[in-house]
Amino acid sequence: MLCYNEVMKIEWNKVTWYSKIVALILFVVLPFIGFWFGIRYGEMKQYTADILQDASQSVSPSASGSTNSYYDNVAEWQTDQNNNGWSIAYPIDFDATDHYLPAPTDNWRQGNPGGPGLQPFTLAIPRTFEPQTNFAEATLTVGVSSDTSAVAQCLAIEPTGPPSQLPTSTETFNGTVFTVLHLSDAGAGNLYDTTSYRTLHAGQCWAVEYTIHSSEIGNYPPEYGLQPFDAAKLHDVLDRIVGTFKFE
Repeated sequence: MLCYNEVMKIEWNKVTWYSKIVALILFVVLPFIGFWFGIRYGEMKQYTADILQDASQSVSPSASGSTNSYYDNVAEWQTDQNNNGWSIAYPIDFDATDHYLPAPTDNWRQGNPGGPGLQPFTLAIPRTFEPQTNFAEATLTVGVSSDTSAVAQCLAIEPTGPPSQLPTSTETFNGTVFTVLHLSDAGAGNLYDTTSYRTLHAGQCWAVEYTIHSSEIGNYPPEYGLQPFDAAKLHDVLDRIVGTFKFE
């Protein structure tokens, strides 16, 4: 009687019909597998290179020291055209919200609006735009009102404005003349600086304005290492956004 080891012994060096089939399959399939992995490796390598290149080209103005940055190039920004009769552009890393059916509100613009209006667009600039500083956030809004009182005092200096309110000036964007007003407020260590661009168009008062919220840097322990935020840089970007506003 054959022992168990003799029965289970496999003759690995013996050529059989099925070993020929396996060899043929491997001979045909392996080159295709290697070719496929080679293509995938090349694609992944190029993808990684593209990401690194994009990251090097999209640094902020303060990091690159260049005036030809993404935040300076309005042509590369996202354009919001979801509203009837006007459009505005903004950097794509800012958070835009369209209010398609806005309810009437007394807060459609800063200060004393004089009457209710609508606020169809809001843009939020996150704290990460000025990291490791006392910058908290900024908000840009588009507001409009056809209320008689709101229209009557649309371009007037705020009657109860703060002492720090600056004189008005004018700016022209895309054929529309805006009256520029500046307001500021403070409380509990927080500072609010508002720049309001206002104009009368088609019998309505329009306000394109932004508010920069920062905090008193002296309220933070020195070990936090916070620096004063770059107000000029932030104002420049926000003014550029306002400058893209136009009536269609």
